[in-house]
Amino acid sequence: MPGYNLKEILNRQKITIVITDSGLGGISVLAGIEEKLKETKSLEEVNLIFFNSLPEKGTGYNSMPSTDIKAEVFNQALLSMEDKFSPDLILIACNTLSIVYPFTHFAKDSKTPVLGIVEFGVAMILTEMEKDDKSKVMILGTETTINSETHKNRLVEKGIKGDRIISQAFPGLESEIQDSPGSETVKGRIEFYLNEGVEKLHDRNEPVIAALCCTHYGFSSQLFYSTLEKIIDREITLLNPNEMMINSMVLEENRNSFSETKMNVQVVSRAVIDDDEKNLLVD
Repeated sequence: MPGYNLKEILNRQKITIVITDSGLGGISVLAGIEEKLKETKSLEEVNLIFFNSLPEKGTGYNSMPSTDIKAEVFNQALLSMEDKFSPDLILIACNTLSIVYPFTHFAKDSKTPVLGIVEFGVAMILTEMEKDDKSKVMILGTETTINSETHKNRLVEKGIKGDRIISQAFPGLESEIQDSPGSETVKGRIEFYLNEGVEKLHDRNEPVIAALCCTHYGFSSQLFYSTLEKIIDREITLLNPNEMMINSMVLEENRNSFSETKMNVQVVSRAVIDDDEKNLLVD
């Protein structure tokens, strides 16, 4: 992570972490970090803020017409996070926004450390693929994530052959999951687009790694797994980069450094949160 030392940040007794997403999927990352830090007691006090970077209800980044517009909107959100909370670290718990981030002025001008979830996804996929050179990965994500080919390009740079990588977009699924992660609509979309992805697998015997490269998909991870089991009869490994991002916030050598960790948690949303979405937060 160029420009800053994550270990140095996590060695401070008191820190402020802002977790952001283009919607509420990153709430699961916030909840996981809160639980992990309470359990490990590696920090004295933590301010955890979830900042929804969605500008308004119904206006998603994946529907914006260009990368420049996405970057401009996200840049304003990042400036607001920095101004209001002076964070020690910003975690982009969103693959779409992690891909947009390098195009923002904030990425070039700000000194605030920022860590995106794409790096965790690439690391998890690479580790799993190196276990078996016959395995193939299905990168599952939003249209922005898949069209960018960021995960594929980084894996190829690290020595993975391109023909071992299948990319499959799930248009609109993140919004449907946010409304109701177990709905029939969600089940139908997952099944439809997984079938599309499986059609791209030419050898029907190789182990399959399915990488959930959208933070929202973690809420429906069991649906992804059970649907894949129905479609293909072979070894399946499901990867959720949310888990690696959560675990990265703990230095094991600092475990039990304090009798307890004081947690201050806030949820800030630019877009109005409706009743169904509030239920997602409670769950």
